[in-house]
Amino acid sequence: MPPVCPACSLLVLLTLSSIAAAGDGNRLTYLDGFCEPYYVGLDTPKLITPQWVGQPGVEAVIVLATDDLREPARHEAFLRPILERLKKIDGRAPVSLMANQTDPKHPQLQQWLAEGASLEAHTWDHPCPLLQGGDLAAAKATYDRAVDLMAGVANSRPVAFRMPCCDSMSAVSPRFFAEIFNQTTPKGNFLALDSSVFNLFTANDPELPRRLVLDTDGRETAESAECRVESGKPPKSESHHSPLTTLHSSGRFRKYVPTDRVMANLIEDYPYPYVIGRLCWEIPVLMPSDWDAQHLNGVCSPDTVRDLKAAVDAVVVKRGVFSLCFHPYAWIRNDQIVEVIDYAVDKYGGKIQFLTFRQVYDRLTDNLLQGQPLRAADGRDNGVRVLDVDGDGYMDVLIGNRQTRQTRVWDPKGEGGRGTGEGGAATGRWSSSPFPMQLVGTAGEGTRGLTDVHFGVVQANRRASFLTFQYAAWHFDGRQWSTRGPNPGAPSGTNPVGIEAAKRAGTRLLDVDGDGVCEAILRSQGKDWLCRWVPERDSFTPQCRLPEGVQVVDDRGRDAGLRFVDVDEDGRLDLVFSNAQRYSLYLFTSMKEGWSRKILDGQRGETQAKNEIPPLVRADGTNNGAWFGLRHLWVQNEHTGGKLPGHVFGRSFTQILDGDHQPPPRSPEG
Repeated sequence: MPPVCPACSLLVLLTLSSIAAAGDGNRLTYLDGFCEPYYVGLDTPKLITPQWVGQPGVEAVIVLATDDLREPARHEAFLRPILERLKKIDGRAPVSLMANQTDPKHPQLQQWLAEGASLEAHTWDHPCPLLQGGDLAAAKATYDRAVDLMAGVANSRPVAFRMPCCDSMSAVSPRFFAEIFNQTTPKGNFLALDSSVFNLFTANDPELPRRLVLDTDGRETAESAECRVESGKPPKSESHHSPLTTLHSSGRFRKYVPTDRVMANLIEDYPYPYVIGRLCWEIPVLMPSDWDAQHLNGVCSPDTVRDLKAAVDAVVVKRGVFSLCFHPYAWIRNDQIVEVIDYAVDKYGGKIQFLTFRQVYDRLTDNLLQGQPLRAADGRDNGVRVLDVDGDGYMDVLIGNRQTRQTRVWDPKGEGGRGTGEGGAATGRWSSSPFPMQLVGTAGEGTRGLTDVHFGVVQANRRASFLTFQYAAWHFDGRQWSTRGPNPGAPSGTNPVGIEAAKRAGTRLLDVDGDGVCEAILRSQGKDWLCRWVPERDSFTPQCRLPEGVQVVDDRGRDAGLRFVDVDEDGRLDLVFSNAQRYSLYLFTSMKEGWSRKILDGQRGETQAKNEIPPLVRADGTNNGAWFGLRHLWVQNEHTGGKLPGHVFGRSFTQILDGDHQPPPRSPEG
């Protein structure tokens, strides 16, 4: 794999997920996706704080989370002024401490818990990156040990994780979520929330005043003498900034994205909780962390405090979550964090609430999900989905398990609606109705598995529909779900395509041609078919087959390595297919001809093609850590970590389309 230029980190002007956003026809595709951490963005339906916080008048939440807890005395000295200031608000000291190996019986832990803090996991020995050295088992072991350690602390139950060095490198990977986080530890413990993906406020968001996202004043990069002494670091002889930094200078927050390294661990303009891989709540971290801030401004810079105050303003406007990652290393002083707390309390009062990750998780579960968590007691899928059911731009909830079948729809204008001005009040309300299906089933031996329910957008009113082969195509009409026939979900036509039960896991509803209406990928006779929605029949009818050898799942129903991505950026989804045996790229032509333009198609290892696509899935069926974003294909796993520059493989869409744009071949050693 070729090295990645640091300039790649500048390509944040256009964020793409593995399913390109074409209108809102693809707003539900993440529900069937393969553990994608970066699918959200400005156009993703919102999950605003009033929907889940459970306290009238609260518009935004701030989570203060400090990393690298090993020696409680060091954290206590740094945190004490912060804890005391927080207790003056309502008697609590809500700070989350992300712990490595520490003494679970240390009395300081119990004092923190009694004051309102939470103890969370940060791996046992803090590897940077976690996935490295060709050893997935070692990565899972250091994660498991930290989770089990924190689970053994009296009066505490950890719910959250933060990836070591996620603010300074691309250490986060789909492989981590699929193969580590979404599993359980040897002792049966598991977590339910992550806060490792960094959110970047940008000038692309029309709701944010320009003064909050654009720099108007010059910024200083010199370190204060006091902070140099505290940090034990020598003064810098010159600024670390590269000429590339000038491209970031107009963005108050964008400038913090490091330009001297590859940093693809980013989403833009989505300061809300979202779900990764059905089992994990992601609470995005604010860019910058204190490490990113000192990397740009120097340690303890007043410019950092200024920008953190602007972030508080921005999160109140967006009615979202401000999650701050900081450390007890004098990259930022404790009195500076107190200054940010003072600013938030003095300006917004009760509109802002300080919570720990544990409290965020509890309120999401109790108030949003009606007590039904994403993960069941055994750590598996509990049949809970967070999605925009009615197409109004706000997330709703579906619960389909043995205990509850419910549709919960948020009305943002309910009981008065939103007020005017920055941070205007938004009361809103929930309405409930039945949901007709179970989203998870239980086999005879108690094995929990997904049922054949796939969501998409086929109605002109943009409301959600779902397809099931046991019953029908169901549509949400604004109040309830309804169906027109006994089994209209099966494809129809002159030569109907039958559905093979063993291949239902490969069904996908997605808007391929960008018209806002989903097509279906359905498997029959050993082939995957592209099928068009026919409203008059309330069904799909086959149009064409996918290219030979390209399929969504393998014969065992596992990920076969197919992703739908708009590689040529024409507004239509192309096919990127890559596994341990072969790789290919086909561009979409038309509904009649399908993906008829072949760009790549080869057997792995047969040639030394410069644009060979790395595997998206491994021979054993596990996730290889690949995702599409920032106009690149990225791969981060235990074989890129510690070996490639930036610990991540990256290839631009241009390089994938045209191998001649690749750098020249390297030596075998390279």
